[in-house]
Amino acid sequence: MTRRIGHPYQNRTPPKRKKPRTSFTRLQIAELEKRFHKQKYLASAERAALAKTLKMTDAQVKTWFQNRRTKW
Repeated sequence: MTRRIGHPYQNRTPPKRKKPRTSFTRLQIAELEKRFHKQKYLASAERAALAKTLKMTDAQVKTWFQNRRTKW
C-alpha cells in the first residue's frame, strides 16, 4: 500500500479566486433599469451595443440582466 505525502493541491490546479464585486455608477444602473423596463431579454447584438454605450463588458450587462430578472 502506497501513501501519498504532500500538499493536497500539489498535482492539481489551485482553486480559482472569486472576482471582486462590480460597482456600477448611478447612470449605468439608471440606463440598465430603463432598458429592462422596456425589454426583459436582450439579443446579443443589443447587449453588446448597450455594453459599449455604458462602458461595460458584454458579460457585465448579461449578468446584470440575469440577476435583475430574478427580482422581477
